Amino acid sequence: MAKQQTSRQQQMDERNRREQDVERNKDFGDRAVEARLPDDPRAMAPRDAIGRPSTGEPV
Repeated sequence: MAKQQTSRQQQMDERNRREQDVERNKDFGDRAVEARLPDDPRAMAPRDAIGRPSTGEPV
């Protein structure tokens, strides 16, 4: 019985390792799917005091 529990534990460990590997090895397509949408305010370029997109240089 202990041998079955060890085997099950090894299977669970292997499954967890595979899931972690998949998460770590996401490719460009996977990341693109998770990209922000254009209407997301965090996706907008920073704005200056007038409201125009900022280049980072003070006016």
